[in-house]
Order: sequence, then structure tokens, then C-alpha cells
Amino acid sequence: MLFVVKMLDKVKGDHYYRPVGGTVEFGESSIDTVRREVMEELNTQVEVIGSPLIVENFFTCDGEAGHEIDYFYPCKFKEGRFYNRQTFQLLEADGSAWEASWILITDCLNGSLRLVPEALLKGYEQGNQHILKETP
Repeated sequence: MLFVVKMLDKVKGDHYYRPVGGTVEFGESSIDTVRREVMEELNTQVEVIGSPLIVENFFTCDGEAGHEIDYFYPCKFKEGRFYNRQTFQLLEADGSAWEASWILITDCLNGSLRLVPEALLKGYEQGNQHILKETP
């Protein structure tokens, strides 16, 4: 299973799922970014348990072209309650609220759910589940 945020592309009108995270602030390491973003968005802590998968991502979302370098760290929640409930409210810095939940990786692999960035899904297709999965 993978813990993700359900988002909506307003131009395409379709939902997609992305891991929890955000933008690195000046002077901040990528590991510190993960910890800070999870605290800000979910009011909890995670422990980084391995090396990141690094992905260069070219995309279009809400009609805007984008380009980013993403670091996906395997993490585990420090609070067990995040493994007992299915859905959580995630709050963005701009005040918007989204639904965060556990989804089955197989639902992304079979096309039932759209996981972004697409390169992340390719990591699963190539058998790198141990790198990306968040487990207790």
C-alpha cells in the first residue's frame, strides 16, 4: 500500500494521486523537507527509513507546464493511528484541504488509479516496491 493525496486537475477534470510532500525551502535538505511537509500537512512525524528514489518529472497540471526533480523517501509514520484509519485530511500551506489515504499499488499498476509522477509508477512496474512503500 502507498500513502497518497487525492488531487484534481481542474483543466483535465480528472483525479490523480501523489505522495505527500512539497517544495524544498532555501537552505533545507530534502530529508528535512519531507519531515516538515508531513508535519505541516498532517500534523504528525515520519521517520525516513532509506535512500530516496530521484525522479525528473516533466508534466502538465491545471493547464500549466511544469518541470521538477522529485525525491521519494521511504518513510514510516511514528504514530500508529496512521495505519489504523483509511482517510485523513491534509492541509496545504495555501489553506486548501485534500484527502490523504492508503491506496493499493496494484490499483495504480492496472490503471484504476492514476499515480503521479508517472516515473514513480515505473519504479513499481520494475519491482522497486521496497523503495517506495510506507509500512509500519
